[in-house]
Amino acid sequence: MIKKFFIRSLIGVLLLCWIALKTDGQTQTGQKKNPAFANYVSLSGETLPKGNPVGVNGNVSQFNSPALHLILAKTNSPKGTILLLPGGAYEMLKVKNEGEKAAMFLNSEGFDVAILEYHIARNLQSRDHALVDAMKAFRLLKTNPKELGLRGNRFGIMGFASGGHLAARVIQKLNEKEQPDDLILISPSWLNETNLGNVFPAILPPVHLTARLFASFYSKEDSASVKGCQEYTKTWKGYDGQAAFYLLNDSARASGKGFNPLESKSKLARLLKTFLEAKPEIPYAGPNPAAVPVEGYARKRHEEKLAIVAKEKFDLILIGNSITHNFEKTEYQPIWNQFFAPRKALNLGTSGYRTENLIWNIQNGELDGQSPKVVIVEIGTNNVDEKNYPTRHTAGQLAGGIETIVKLIREKLPDTKIIVLRCFPGCYGGPNPTSHRLILERASDIVSRLADGKHIFYSDVNHVFLNMDGSLNQAMMADWLHPTPAGAKAWAQAMEPLLSELMGDQSLDVDIPANSAIVPVSKLENDSYDWWQRHSDVLRIKDSINPEIVLIGNSITHFWGGEPKLKYADGKPRIPNGPKAWDSLFGNYRVLNLGFGWDRTQNVLWRLDHGELDGLHPRTVIINIGTNNTSQTQNARMNTASEIVEGIHAVCMRVRSKVPGAKIILMAVLPREESPAHPRRILINEINKQLEVFAEKQKITFVNIESKMLTPDGILQKELASDFCHPTEKGYQIWADGIRSLISEP
Repeated sequence: MIKKFFIRSLIGVLLLCWIALKTDGQTQTGQKKNPAFANYVSLSGETLPKGNPVGVNGNVSQFNSPALHLILAKTNSPKGTILLLPGGAYEMLKVKNEGEKAAMFLNSEGFDVAILEYHIARNLQSRDHALVDAMKAFRLLKTNPKELGLRGNRFGIMGFASGGHLAARVIQKLNEKEQPDDLILISPSWLNETNLGNVFPAILPPVHLTARLFASFYSKEDSASVKGCQEYTKTWKGYDGQAAFYLLNDSARASGKGFNPLESKSKLARLLKTFLEAKPEIPYAGPNPAAVPVEGYARKRHEEKLAIVAKEKFDLILIGNSITHNFEKTEYQPIWNQFFAPRKALNLGTSGYRTENLIWNIQNGELDGQSPKVVIVEIGTNNVDEKNYPTRHTAGQLAGGIETIVKLIREKLPDTKIIVLRCFPGCYGGPNPTSHRLILERASDIVSRLADGKHIFYSDVNHVFLNMDGSLNQAMMADWLHPTPAGAKAWAQAMEPLLSELMGDQSLDVDIPANSAIVPVSKLENDSYDWWQRHSDVLRIKDSINPEIVLIGNSITHFWGGEPKLKYADGKPRIPNGPKAWDSLFGNYRVLNLGFGWDRTQNVLWRLDHGELDGLHPRTVIINIGTNNTSQTQNARMNTASEIVEGIHAVCMRVRSKVPGAKIILMAVLPREESPAHPRRILINEINKQLEVFAEKQKITFVNIESKMLTPDGILQKELASDFCHPTEKGYQIWADGIRSLISEP
């Protein structure tokens, strides 16, 4: 009896062990614990029994939740993992044709594949939801490859159509350390789109490129989409990245159950196979062509200039291309005679020249024997001209060429001040930016870091050539490349404050506007902090912060918090007024606070003209300025509502020019004074009425939180602004809540 009981017990134990082994790795809900054995995983890494339902057409039309479908390569030498994003216009997902069939090809090339089933819906919000999904998915793949059973050390992102659009958005948002090794875009959609009120492409290559780009289209596809992808690829190359674009003629992009976009005999498959098998190129192999001296075509002009410099010394020398050369034309002579000739100036600009030609000129005597007070350097557009030159330089190469010019000038003229102009925004083909202008923008960002405030000065006057949406103003650049006489005068006027300072003379601009709100000026009022030290702190930390969000304003912005830290005039720290509201809104973002106590619009213009935004790439800029322009002091007069709005317009124009891709959030001037009958409150109300009209016309996001700050009868309460001007913690929370949805992004 005991023996039988023992045998039955042993059998029971063995049966339980067998059941345990069969169910090992299963959770209580039937999910596997180890994702390495799973076909589907969630974006948090948990295994799933299946993905979203797939119709008979091979598409997902009913979306339940995001999921990754893992398809591993059957190889002993895996290369890496590719996140695959099928298309479907964000309304469905072609998971069969642009997912599983594409995965078979990638598997054959040694890559594990993770097909992402991302949010879809018939609304624009689905794009942002999909972006959140894709970023989570790629970060999961990169940070947990072993747990997911993935192998190899390369990571790529590949997308078809809307999936290509999503892939390009993802790589634009990822930080430098998160970038993939490869980006593959097959007929990507909407790369030609712009944001509201802005002519710049909404999607651009990332600032710091590490990935290789493969992009392709079929010739019969939408021409605007093809052009958008071509410009994206040219910009990628111009940003010093490795990229290839292919326009295929074998057939139009097909659809349907039997279509395989990467069928082994197709040209697309052969090209992609070559791309995946190739090793990344080594950047900058050999000397920088933009920094190697090359004699230009204008030998006669060079010899004429040598004869002039041998006979006479000059106090001001301009070197550059046709933009500078044009001052010798009759219609430009009045500008030359007003701003340059009185300073004993010499024009060494030569039409068609590039950096390498200027380097040759300098090395061959054009500055010999000279000791000018200032040299102005204007160069760059011909280096990226793909229309008239056989080679196009990248942003890094162009910046290196300009740096070489600056070094040569410093060696030959050690006591001379150098003004390096931001590359002018002209480009071929119309008023809107192409890769030409985008490459110039990137090169200028790099060059701006040469400025040391002692010998080298960076001057950005590009706002004078632009409309508010970032397009070129034809009155200032009639051929979209060279300033007109009116544009040249505006350039000279914008540069004049810096030039007169470095020359040590009086301003030669006799057309100073009557509106003081638009005339840049440094510190005007004394306050509890050191204005100059805060400006210095901004310049010191701005690049290391690499802000996603920038705030521009006066003490109302200044006292909110953030970086640079608040300090008293003696350098001791000051407690911010709204730290909790600040953290609740900005805690997850990199933020730079350009609020300065007592600043008016004219102070902000000066600070922007002196480097506080140069070289940055924020996605959002919040502007809250104008309240101090309503004050009358010994140092500055009170402005009218129209003057203040013109000043704010000028601030917005500087921001659009310097960070063209950024979204501008323009705040209404916050209510001041307790009573709605106070003259200042009445003036502020008029300012805001005009600001709203301006913002609507220019398609700028305008936010007025006045109704949240005031009682029903218009009283400003101390609990929101203790001095009836500066918000309390509670007041700042109202501001934070008023813009929260506008700054939140995937």
